[in-house]
Amino acid sequence: MPSSLIPVRRWRHPTLIALLALTLGACAVGPDFQSPADEAADDYQVRAPAGETARTDGPGGGAQRFTEGAPIAADWYRLFGSPALDALIRQAMDNSPSLRASQASLRQAAHQLEAVSGSDLPDLDLSGGATRQRSNGARIGQDNPTFNSVFNLYEARLALSYDLDPFGASDRETEAQAAQVAYAQNLLRGSMLTLVDNVVVTTVRLAALRDRLAASEAIVRLQRDQAELLSEQEQAGSVAFADVLRARAQLADSQAQLPTLRHDLATTEHALARLVGADPATFQAPPLSLADLTLPAELPVSLPSELVRQRPDILAAEEQLRAANARVGLATARLYPNLNLTASLGSVANHGDALFEPAAKVWTLGADLTAPLFHGGTLRANKKAAQAAWEAEYARYRDTVLGAFVQVADVLDAIQRDAEGLSARDHSLEANRDSLALVRKQYRAGAAGYLDVLSAEQRYNQALLSRIDAVRQRYVDTAALYHALGGGWWSATPERNDRTAAAPTAP
Repeated sequence: MPSSLIPVRRWRHPTLIALLALTLGACAVGPDFQSPADEAADDYQVRAPAGETARTDGPGGGAQRFTEGAPIAADWYRLFGSPALDALIRQAMDNSPSLRASQASLRQAAHQLEAVSGSDLPDLDLSGGATRQRSNGARIGQDNPTFNSVFNLYEARLALSYDLDPFGASDRETEAQAAQVAYAQNLLRGSMLTLVDNVVVTTVRLAALRDRLAASEAIVRLQRDQAELLSEQEQAGSVAFADVLRARAQLADSQAQLPTLRHDLATTEHALARLVGADPATFQAPPLSLADLTLPAELPVSLPSELVRQRPDILAAEEQLRAANARVGLATARLYPNLNLTASLGSVANHGDALFEPAAKVWTLGADLTAPLFHGGTLRANKKAAQAAWEAEYARYRDTVLGAFVQVADVLDAIQRDAEGLSARDHSLEANRDSLALVRKQYRAGAAGYLDVLSAEQRYNQALLSRIDAVRQRYVDTAALYHALGGGWWSATPERNDRTAAAPTAP
């Protein structure tokens, strides 16, 4: 009797019963995943600067303090105190094409997990059909001359198939795909964090360019007035014409810088339009200046054990490692036998009206056991390849963790140095202001030449513009710190302490 037609009574055989019990009690083979987060956190440290940063007067000059283990709000950008910036970030979160691409990738991975998880359940199929066929009646026709060699055949069948998967190949495949879903979740978190950081940085750059342009235009107006005054004095014979030419040359140099600044301002505004998903031809950024922003005074510093569980790139690398670990188990499971059970119930008749009569009923029960014997070394080679892939992912994970700690260390040092740099710029601006005032006084008294005045003005103007850049850098590096610490995405969920909370549901 064919194996596909095993009667029910044969399932009482002790060997089959034992095999079924072994199958149902089996578990997935291969290594179970263990997170390397604790091990990685023990290898690195985060050292925040002690005390306060340097303090200066004016916008962006406040002191900043670091607090280890302080909570990080998901809407950390609100600390800059700008409703206009908050509105830009909301617009970006609603309209950014790059964010929508990450959301779609997450949905794709989730649907693929549904598809893979379905393989753990039995397959139930309903089929039916009708055929008309001819038999040659070779021997039957000799005994029965009236045999009809052309006839119809109708069939309806309900078929059940179940892969028992005694060594957990299906479980490992589901585990690998679940890791891909978590990987996509963390990519989405990373995309949102990067988007927010980019909007903040671009808005700060836009405000700084406006301040630079306003300062440069004020310098041009002052130099134009000064050149006109010198021209009048030269006509009156009180100054030399060479001084007039020098003033006009300085004015021309300053005017030549304005088109470049205006172009930088336009391209930065276009970049911001792209981030928020707006048409650059019609988008108008809010007229912010650096004075409209508030520098956060209290800055958090995460502990190493927290950092490895909250940065999206580290979590994504861990999920890739989890998937690689599951594929090792999958390759291991394919070295062992597999058992598949089948059953079907249906009807077969040569007349449609007889299809559901008792005499037309047919059924089958079957069990197929497949054990790999010789595959030319392919299965073991696949297992070794999966193990090598795991080693590669583990190395990438360690590199991601190391890069994260380097980034945090760089940002912490930059915040400290930025404050010192702004203090130095303030002292430079004050010194050049006093120097310019003295040289102008000496020039009016005839104790200095106009070249001395021009040189002092150039140094003062450069110090003024450099201070604007120093203020901009303090805001940029403050945003970079929140980015480096993970952005507080976990604080947006009810489980504030659950570092593996799901990302916001994609629309």
